[in-house]
Amino acid sequence: MAPKNLDLFDDADPADQVRAYQEAFDQWLEHQRTAASRKITLASSIRSYTVLWQAFAEWCLSQSPVVGLDGITEADLGAFINSRLEPANAARAKPSRLKEAGKFTPRHAWRLLKLIDSVLEIRAEATGAAAPNRAAATLLQSREDWLYANANRRDALPDYLAPAEARILVNYLSAGLPRSGRRGADITWQELRNRSAVALHLGSGLTPADVRMLRLTSPVMRTGDEKGVPGTVHVPAHGDSPEREAPVIKWAGRVLAYWLQVRKEQNLAGDFLFPATRTGKPWGKVTHYDAVKAVLEASGIDKSLVEGGAYRLRHTFALRQLRRGKSPDLVAKWLGVVEMRVMDRYRRVDYSSERPD
Repeated sequence: MAPKNLDLFDDADPADQVRAYQEAFDQWLEHQRTAASRKITLASSIRSYTVLWQAFAEWCLSQSPVVGLDGITEADLGAFINSRLEPANAARAKPSRLKEAGKFTPRHAWRLLKLIDSVLEIRAEATGAAAPNRAAATLLQSREDWLYANANRRDALPDYLAPAEARILVNYLSAGLPRSGRRGADITWQELRNRSAVALHLGSGLTPADVRMLRLTSPVMRTGDEKGVPGTVHVPAHGDSPEREAPVIKWAGRVLAYWLQVRKEQNLAGDFLFPATRTGKPWGKVTHYDAVKAVLEASGIDKSLVEGGAYRLRHTFALRQLRRGKSPDLVAKWLGVVEMRVMDRYRRVDYSSERPD
């Protein structure tokens, strides 16, 4: 449990939400102290993480309505971090953990979001939740200035698949395609949608948000492309991500072409390329995350590689293109990367010349 001299909520009313924040942090801290791979024992480290969590919790509980721990969204997290980048409110009467935490830099944002994601993961295990709230991880991945704020030259590259594992996944995604003289695999349209989305993560380097934003008009066929197989995909602008076109590797284009055929046969409504329902509702973040995870688990790749999901596949795409001699500027354009220092991380990877496609 948290040290007695680090009361998490001084003078706070012991409401359910207050206890939730307290208990979640205590569970996380106990896990860090006892888990073989995540030991935190230094008093200075405990103090640092406690103050950071206190500041976050105090802000959430001061909002109207209160921001409940289990319902935290990317918007909530972004609002809190942005509030730390602004001048402190001098009119606040009583001592505040918000003030003690100080102003935030991008590195603070990285550390906080990693902490929140870890706390929510441990909380999900403790409460038996089907899946942890991944709002913090999703927000961090969407902000490259925060994601790589703690990077230095000794940092390992973000997760990626080695060529042999990538080949296993490609074979799995391609196995259900119709061949000469036979039909495609007997799977539901939802499963084919999921596989097609994964194909674009690995075969075009798209982020989860990119995939969910795609429209029926996004797949583009150019002169010289295989008949009926999209060679590029148009990604609409969204958030901080610019409008762009990304290439679609041939095997991924074939998977996508089959999805377009089945989507039409199934008379799925709406304009989204990958709808959540027959009526055309947009695909949600959580269901998309779960779908990618399920495909990776079923593909036969090493189970330890399932973590990282769509971003592991995106980094694999980037590495493959750079190893093929594509310029960092061009690959960054395909990925929608604005901060070119993000690309520097790929240069430090000794990636085999063996290719999965």
